[in-house]
Amino acid sequence: MVLMRKKLILWTGKKHSGKTTSAARLAEMARDEGFDIAGLLAEALYHDGRLIGFDAIDLQTGNRAPLARRRNERGESVPFDFIAEGVELGRNALSMAATESADLIVVDEFGPLEMNSQGWRTDIDLLVRTSEALILLVVREELAGQVQHLYASVPNLELPAAEAESVEKVMSVLRGRRRIRRAAR
Repeated sequence: MVLMRKKLILWTGKKHSGKTTSAARLAEMARDEGFDIAGLLAEALYHDGRLIGFDAIDLQTGNRAPLARRRNERGESVPFDFIAEGVELGRNALSMAATESADLIVVDEFGPLEMNSQGWRTDIDLLVRTSEALILLVVREELAGQVQHLYASVPNLELPAAEAESVEKVMSVLRGRRRIRRAAR
C-alpha cells in the first residue's frame, strides 16, 4: 500500500542508457490497459552513430516536432540549440488542459536545465502541485538525489529505468490508484 501513495516516480539511468525507450514502452503498456497517458518524450536522433538532436513527442496526440539539434562547435557548455516548435509542443503536452484527465504523465526529461529553473521546470512544478496523476520524471542517475531533494515534500520513488520490474511497479501503482478511485465512487 505504500506504493499507492506515490505521486512522483523518478525513472533513472545513465545518460543515453535507454530511459526514453523504456518510458515509451511503459506508456504504451499503460495505454493498452486503458490508462490515459499524457506528457512528452524527447526521442534521440542519430546520424552515422552520432547523436544529432532530439524530437519532442506528445504522448497524448502523437504529434512530433524537432526539439533540439546539436551545435557544430565543440566544447560549448550547451551543445544543443533548442527549436521553438518542439519547445511549444512540450509546453502544450504538459499543460493543465492536456493533462487534466491523465492517469500517468511522463516528462522526458528532468535534466540540468530544469535543475536551473529552465526548460520544463515551471510546467513540472505546476503539475506536481496540482495534478492528481502519477508523474514519471525521466532523470539522469547523477541528478536523482537533487531532484528528490527538490521535491522532498512529494511522495516519490526512484526506479531504475533499465530494470523490467520497474515497469511492473509503476503499473502496480496505476492499477492500485484505479481501484481506489473506483471504490470511492
